[in-house]
Amino acid sequence: MGEEAAEVVVRINHPRLDNFFHYRIPHKMDKPKLGTRVRVPFGHRIVEGWVVGYSEAEEGILLREIAEITGTEPDFTEEMLQLAHWMAGYYMHPLSEILELMSPPKKPKRPLELTITESPPRHSAEGIVLTDEQQAALTKIMDALNRQEGSSFLLYGVTGCGKTEVYLRAAQAALERGCQVLYLVPEIALTPQMDAIFQRWFGEEVAVWHHRLTGREKYRTWEGIKRGLYKVLIGPRSAVFAPFKSLGLIIIDEEHDPAYKQQEKPYYHARQLALWRARYNKAVIVLGSATPSLESYTAAAAGKTQVLAIKNRPPGRYLPKVSIVDMKKEVAEGNLSSLSRYLLEQIRLRLAKEEQVILFLNRRGYAPLVFCPSCGEVLKCRNCSISLIYHRQTRDLRCHYCNIRRAVPEVCPSCGSGQGMRFLGTGIQKVEKELNVILPDSRVIRLDYDTTRKKGAFQQILGSFYRREADILLGTQMVAKGHDFPGVTLVGVLNADLSLNLPDYRSAEHTFQLLTQVAGRAGRGSQPGEVVVQTLYPDHYSITAACEGDRHYFYREEMRRRRYLEYPPFSELIRVRLTGEDEEKVINLSAQIAEELRCLLKPDQIAVLGPAPASVVRVKGYYRYQVMLKGKCRQARKKIKECLGVYQKNNSVIISIEVDPFGF
Repeated sequence: MGEEAAEVVVRINHPRLDNFFHYRIPHKMDKPKLGTRVRVPFGHRIVEGWVVGYSEAEEGILLREIAEITGTEPDFTEEMLQLAHWMAGYYMHPLSEILELMSPPKKPKRPLELTITESPPRHSAEGIVLTDEQQAALTKIMDALNRQEGSSFLLYGVTGCGKTEVYLRAAQAALERGCQVLYLVPEIALTPQMDAIFQRWFGEEVAVWHHRLTGREKYRTWEGIKRGLYKVLIGPRSAVFAPFKSLGLIIIDEEHDPAYKQQEKPYYHARQLALWRARYNKAVIVLGSATPSLESYTAAAAGKTQVLAIKNRPPGRYLPKVSIVDMKKEVAEGNLSSLSRYLLEQIRLRLAKEEQVILFLNRRGYAPLVFCPSCGEVLKCRNCSISLIYHRQTRDLRCHYCNIRRAVPEVCPSCGSGQGMRFLGTGIQKVEKELNVILPDSRVIRLDYDTTRKKGAFQQILGSFYRREADILLGTQMVAKGHDFPGVTLVGVLNADLSLNLPDYRSAEHTFQLLTQVAGRAGRGSQPGEVVVQTLYPDHYSITAACEGDRHYFYREEMRRRRYLEYPPFSELIRVRLTGEDEEKVINLSAQIAEELRCLLKPDQIAVLGPAPASVVRVKGYYRYQVMLKGKCRQARKKIKECLGVYQKNNSVIISIEVDPFGF
């Protein structure tokens, strides 16, 4: 029998150290609990790590001793350790980086008093009577809470149907049963709005979690959740790692939103983690959306998730009328404006009635292309293979990938022409200028990344519009998510085709979801609403389905195409991305890896696609190429990871693995 030793994952992020190391426990040291942070000798230095298990070390290995235990209690509960192991396997990512991501915030140096006043639910919306559909959905959720067996629901309701009312009462039922509630939102910007709503019901037992909190705020929230003092936690995807004491209900609002997918290592999806935690805790999970992701829709169709349908808005609130404008005809008839004649007419009509308007264009900046009229040269970023975008407010050119800025050149850097540069295309700043010229008496405010950089700017802009201090809210996709403005009777979508042209198999799905969500901002008060959709492709199935409110038609068409092309959810995708400063080295290694994977994997099970350049091949000075694996990848993950591990020793090329990739 070998000696039992502690399995320690060292706190060093390196693919070659994706393993645990055995250490002896000194005689005078108490046996550390699983999840405890320790300091251990590693090479010629002392490093931090975590005890993740105990097992017998191989015979003949000279074991070194744990140097010390740091911290008074484990960093991770048994649940969170199991989740970390599951993530490491599913996402093919080093356990050390996942544990780093899940680590608790540092304890403040100054003592922090943690007292929370318990108060009974205030039921501030008692006067609101649920519709039959809302009540039926709530009854099923409450029955599941009573059974404590763990159940998953897809709350599939049209925009403005009152899903939040169901969420509040479900949370109330969970709290009455002694459970904690996790409420996930897609964006940090939505947390204050939901926090205010839940605070009105549940008082100080509600907490918010996101990365913009101060260190003391993070520690207070983390400890409050861990001790069970906070009953409701609201936050974006990172809130899924909170150490709940008695998790009983998880709500994922707008579950379809791509923001739930982490776009940096480790590439996790909060919905997947929430489903895992719901199963572990035998908790109820509610996925809410008017436009469910195809993954959730397919799970519901297969009977894995129970559907709670709300097909109608509450009495007095009606779904908006939708009008489609073919912009090809507008151009053919001489209208080169961003606004069609019909949309402009409707804006003037609403302003005359003192009603409000939302205009949506998902493109930042003033002009997406700046070029020389003499030679046709388009100005591009010197670090990234992407065109620079002109920003009128700062009168400079910017790259939206590396954020480099430069002045607009007086002469062409390519041919030396002094004719001046020309601007092509339409960004949101250009539309703002156009509105100020055409409608000089209207009050226009803009909501995009550039206007919301300062702390509190997002809430300030939305608050101003809610108080009717502005007539027109012009925004990017920020305006599509969960806002409720009773004064808005007109929504204009200026270019419905932008997301259709992205090199992503989900582009039609994203277009349908975005259009449906934007359209849902109209007619949420007592006045009926209208949505005007401007498009170059009025017959595309994603646009017609969104405009006609025919969700089932869209999902049938999209599923048919995905099944034929063998894309998720009918297969699995893994992206292997290679990044480096030397393009030739990146290309050669990509080809070598693709060839090895073809030899390793069964072609009738997994197709190896590529190598191919990424959609933006150069970012921040680094070249990016990728190999895609498509098919039955789950059973072959260990093989794939071992194969790639051999090549990860190459220090000049970074290899990253993304399971279920988003964006191409």
